[in-house]
Amino acid sequence: MQLKTTGIQVQKLTYSMSLEKAIEVLLLPHAELVTNIEQELQDNPLLEAEIDDKQIEALANLPSTNNMSTSTNDGENQEFESSGTVNMMTLEEHLYHQLSWEFSDPQKRKIGEYIIGNLDKDGFLGLTCEEIAENFDLSDISAIQEILYAIQNFDPIGIATKDLNECLTVQLGARQSPYRDLAIRIVKEYLDHLGEKRYACLAKKLSVSTEEITEAAALIASLEPRPSRNYLPATPCIYVEPDIYMRKNEEGKLIVETNRSGLPVLKISRNYRDLLNQPNLSPKDRDFIKERINKATQFIRNIHQRGETITAIAKFILENQKDFFEGDASALNPMTLKDVASYLERNESTISRAINKKYIDTPQGLFPLKFFFSHSVAREGNEDTSAHNVIQELAQLIEEENKQSPLSDQEIQDYFNAKGLHLARRTVTKYRQKLNIHSSHLRK
Repeated sequence: MQLKTTGIQVQKLTYSMSLEKAIEVLLLPHAELVTNIEQELQDNPLLEAEIDDKQIEALANLPSTNNMSTSTNDGENQEFESSGTVNMMTLEEHLYHQLSWEFSDPQKRKIGEYIIGNLDKDGFLGLTCEEIAENFDLSDISAIQEILYAIQNFDPIGIATKDLNECLTVQLGARQSPYRDLAIRIVKEYLDHLGEKRYACLAKKLSVSTEEITEAAALIASLEPRPSRNYLPATPCIYVEPDIYMRKNEEGKLIVETNRSGLPVLKISRNYRDLLNQPNLSPKDRDFIKERINKATQFIRNIHQRGETITAIAKFILENQKDFFEGDASALNPMTLKDVASYLERNESTISRAINKKYIDTPQGLFPLKFFFSHSVAREGNEDTSAHNVIQELAQLIEEENKQSPLSDQEIQDYFNAKGLHLARRTVTKYRQKLNIHSSHLRK
């Protein structure tokens, strides 16, 4: 028996595909967006580019697609430089640097260097612990396992894992999400089901709701399947073009502007629109033109929505971090994805996607948008401070400590408690590890 597709099902499918395309455009940083537009102009004959800005106001009136949803991706803040050049070590250099902080024992460092030196182009390790132990004439693999586990939790997390399943599992282990355990089980046992989007089948097998499977799937989708993706094999630096510029206008007031460099004004071809009015046009050609017009219109709308969302986020950042942009580097206020999402009436997932790999050029330098998002830390008798400020103060505290008697995490906790900042000891340890700083007994 042949199943019939209802109009409602077609509408849902069309909306889902439109939403997916909108998310794809939202995720693109500026340089990739320029490339994407060029490709779309080649693929769709009904899409044309203008060299002037006369249609900008018309595009501003296009309806937008809000509330793009799945789960949030609270990625860590990225490193930044004060110029337009973001320095990037090769993956090997980045890992060797972390290895030198993690292990002081020469033998362990050699083993670590051997592991790093045997990673493939995607960041996976094709050797077993037994093979590594044999190379170093070791009968006990426990030391190898210890070093490998440490490296797998370096940045990028999931590096040196044996395959995709292990890579995703390690990344999930570091996530804080109510769906983490479910996501881990799916990755370990039913990853093929997930790839085929057999959510109902998965829900039945795991005795959970389809909604829970959807959330777990979104969490998994936010992970990095190839740990080496964001690292260059040899080139020491790349040029980053910002998506947003922050400038002072003639009155000396800070304003934000969207980077439109390389972005043409797009429009629908008038010639093809006129063809639709031709009485001798075949139904097949008419359907083709209508389909391409709809696709081009949606693409234009997606680009407008992307720029509108990123600009709104930048304006919110400016409003909440004015002291920082005026020159006080220690004045970074607590700000979360939830804060922005609530103010802009968008989903946190939309905000997370919009700031991903996006940069803003400011009077204080070039920053990834993620830099400005930090949880708050309660302070007695004063306004809360951001976790970023606490981490920076912790780094300075350790930098100035007595090198003959390094501060323990307990002593650091006592220091902050005395200042009215009540941090748990595990939080101190987490912040110290975020800075890639050894524990006190390894800093002697």
